[in-house]
Amino acid sequence: MSNTNPPQGRTLFSGADSLTDNHALIEWCESTRRILHAAALELGITASELDARLRRVGGGAVVVGGLTARARARQVAKPIQQASEALVIASQYVITANNRFVTAYMPELEQVGYRGTSRPDFKFTA
Repeated sequence: MSNTNPPQGRTLFSGADSLTDNHALIEWCESTRRILHAAALELGITASELDARLRRVGGGAVVVGGLTARARARQVAKPIQQASEALVIASQYVITANNRFVTAYMPELEQVGYRGTSRPDFKFTA
């Protein structure tokens, strides 16, 4: 008898051994997307805040090595912003892989009763 429930306590870096069935794979894709999205937001906000703080160093008028405070701040914050953008792209690839899995294996998934994830529409309540 095989266990169809994903192992408890699985993390993002648990490896392919934990991807034992379609539910585990789809769940992994969704949780990985959420983690990457949250990390991208964190990096983006950090890059913006760091850029703003570094621009104020020396009152913003100091030129060091031919660079203004703004240019030096951008030089430091830009790689963090690029890392944020890379995580957004990574999360898009994970979703692409999930969508391709569902599309490629839909006949087998339907045979075992898979109906896909239907998310209810967002509704305001009083």
